[in-house]
Amino acid sequence: MNIALVGFTNSYNDQQWLEMARAWAAGHDPHRPSANATRHVFDLRGERGRNFLDDQGTYDIVILFAIYNPPQSANLQKSKGRQRGQTSLAVNHSRDNWAGRLSRTAARYLFIFRRPDSVSGEWLGEITHYEKLPEQAGVFGVSIYRRRDVAVG
Repeated sequence: MNIALVGFTNSYNDQQWLEMARAWAAGHDPHRPSANATRHVFDLRGERGRNFLDDQGTYDIVILFAIYNPPQSANLQKSKGRQRGQTSLAVNHSRDNWAGRLSRTAARYLFIFRRPDSVSGEWLGEITHYEKLPEQAGVFGVSIYRRRDVAVG
């Protein structure tokens, strides 16, 4: 199993979100083991930052967390291309680019963990080939998308 971790990594929160996504997937798709999953980390920050929007890989699960998403404003334009801090933002950041890239992952499940200033399922809306499941509430809520050709377990 291949898992793409996309966002502000190496924090307490991203490890918690990974575990939450694994637990949810195990409960809803028990025939897909995740114990020996390979993690592919995409974090824009630093000299070796990786932009998920430029990646062409396919994954079983994609987990997005803390993807900075300021409103259409000067902050958005100033942040594009930044590779330092919590306001790092890909040059090609847009709703259409995110929805298209997520669709092309062919992942069985997409987990979009949100906070007030980040990418959310509400912002993404419909994603081709996916159905959006009911929102999960919480301090950091989550939107879960299931690929339409995945049998309900």
